[in-house]
Amino acid sequence: MAKIPYGISNFSDLATQGYFFVDRTNYIEQLEKLGEKYLIFLRPRRFGKSLWISILQHYYGLEHKADFENLFGKYHIGRHPTPLANSYLVLRLEFSRIDTSTEEGTYRGFLSNVREGVEACMQAYPNLFSKAEHPDVLQKDSPVEVLKSFLSLVRRLPHKIYLLVDEYDHFANELISLNLAACRRTGC
Repeated sequence: MAKIPYGISNFSDLATQGYFFVDRTNYIEQLEKLGEKYLIFLRPRRFGKSLWISILQHYYGLEHKADFENLFGKYHIGRHPTPLANSYLVLRLEFSRIDTSTEEGTYRGFLSNVREGVEACMQAYPNLFSKAEHPDVLQKDSPVEVLKSFLSLVRRLPHKIYLLVDEYDHFANELISLNLAACRRTGC
């Protein structure tokens, strides 16, 4: 009997550990056919956005190429892969753990999460990013500088980057709430 995947948002765990999964991987091919440069998924909380991000990360990420059959073989997209399967460097940013109660905390949390995402990406591709390059990128003082430094390294590579942003809605909603509260106090 298949296990219920409540709270499981890692596709590798779901696909390899006997969890129940309604195969919706055919949507990957449909998304590619749209030809859109930027895609945004708006769904309510607890509606599978993080799992979908994980599916895309495993499908497009070069680092998962050797596991493609094991991960996707029994699903639609595994039987009908697109030419873009496992052809990208994947940078996944996740913004759920940012403390937005103060402006300083928000900035520190945003910087920390950008650094974590960039570091995870660099570690996923050790043959493309040397250990010596990590501090040069990760010790920058602002999220913009971290990303600019990282992208300058990516530009020298033959691979494109696939950017996945998870929990942007939580972060954005908190910032809007923080700004609204500030406006109420100051009358803006």
